[in-house]
Amino acid sequence: MCDVSEGIPSTPMTRFERKRVPGKCIKCKTAQPNVVIRGCLYCKPCFVRASIAKFRTALSKSRKRAEGQPTDRAMVALSGGASSSSMLQLTLDYHRTVAMKGGSAQPLYGDIVAGHVDESALFGAPVGDQGGIAGIVGKGTALHCARLEDVFAAGEEGEQPVLLQIVRANIAPGAGIDSFCAQLVRPADSAEVAPKERLARLFAGLGSATNREAMLEALKTFLLVRLARTAGCNVLLLGDSATRIATKIVDLTSRGRGFSLPLEVSSESSWFAGLTAMRPMRDFTSKEIAFFVRWTAQRTVVVPTFTTGALPRASIGRLTEAFVVGLDRDFASTVSTVCRTVQKLEPSPEALSARPCIVCAMPVEPGAQAWRSRLTVSDPQQGQGLRRLDGPVADSGSVALDIASHLCYSCQDVLHFADSDGLELPGFSVDRYRSQVAAQPVAGEDESKHEALRKRVEHFFLADEDDDA
Repeated sequence: MCDVSEGIPSTPMTRFERKRVPGKCIKCKTAQPNVVIRGCLYCKPCFVRASIAKFRTALSKSRKRAEGQPTDRAMVALSGGASSSSMLQLTLDYHRTVAMKGGSAQPLYGDIVAGHVDESALFGAPVGDQGGIAGIVGKGTALHCARLEDVFAAGEEGEQPVLLQIVRANIAPGAGIDSFCAQLVRPADSAEVAPKERLARLFAGLGSATNREAMLEALKTFLLVRLARTAGCNVLLLGDSATRIATKIVDLTSRGRGFSLPLEVSSESSWFAGLTAMRPMRDFTSKEIAFFVRWTAQRTVVVPTFTTGALPRASIGRLTEAFVVGLDRDFASTVSTVCRTVQKLEPSPEALSARPCIVCAMPVEPGAQAWRSRLTVSDPQQGQGLRRLDGPVADSGSVALDIASHLCYSCQDVLHFADSDGLELPGFSVDRYRSQVAAQPVAGEDESKHEALRKRVEHFFLADEDDDA
């Protein structure tokens, strides 16, 4: 008798397996594959088309999409690397394609500009395309640039900015709270010391490559936000890839930034008032971006970092990157799984209502100061020889300030291990501190203390200055 079960597999094929043709591209099923992405074979044309469609889908899902005529103006943060360069070209192509169709199709944004932070003061000129950043942007798109040393530059009328100088950062063994003593100063050597030199002093005074990377990220964030606001943009597109986001998740968590993690890696965040930060490249791994740039002949430049060419142990971020990339090489779904998991995180109400850190501008967790004191192991000799600041600072006319409650946990760690000779923070830290002191409620027996503090520091501020971030 004939057995009807002959030739029938013991387990039914899945829908994904039925779509595959062994040894052929998973999309067209006819061409020979050129690349393997997460276990799937793609030929060159299909991979490029799939990448474009995936980017447009991610960009179209934005909650900021305007109804009817688009009114938002978007700035693309352009570093010159593969991810940001691809994001700029994909965004411009999508904008032009929709605009050419006409009819009911509406562009996502009214206008698109590029924003670039020049890091040559620290790392020299970028390496790569001779056209540089202007060559990547091309004609027809406005480019807004800021230099990293601009955080120490003079004001419009030549007025030197007020700086926040850290003169003591100490955690005594057994103490119940951290101590970060600072003073507001207008440096007497402002005329002789250029902003670039002050920038070099700042990074030279930080204790490790990890702390220097954290400070660099804070400066770049401030400058990008200021560029976007100056250009009249209310959307800022950041080029963080899935690999970069997965690395940041582990890196930020290990550095004590879990409180602000949902804001720093989310696909869309409105933490900065009037400005929405988006990450449309979050679905692309670094491997996908590298092949897309190569097969579409995108122009890129390479900007060195503090750990370029260094061993993985050079910094926490560098070590985390090596770990995530190595793990993803053996388990192809590692990066996508981490990104999908963290996408479920939502900032807590306490985070959304917390004061911003005067260094990184991320929310300051209540109680982080005392919590860090309980968990930190400190050298009993640390802090000896530093000046005691119990009142006005000699030879400067400034005031001793306790800024610990205005710093997030991670930035407390950065400043705790900084140079004790006097680390000068940029003027935007003073602006943030000023706005928080001015907004601090005054009532009861503390009224005289707050009013006295305001009167002692008010001569350092200009009445018409605005807080940029």
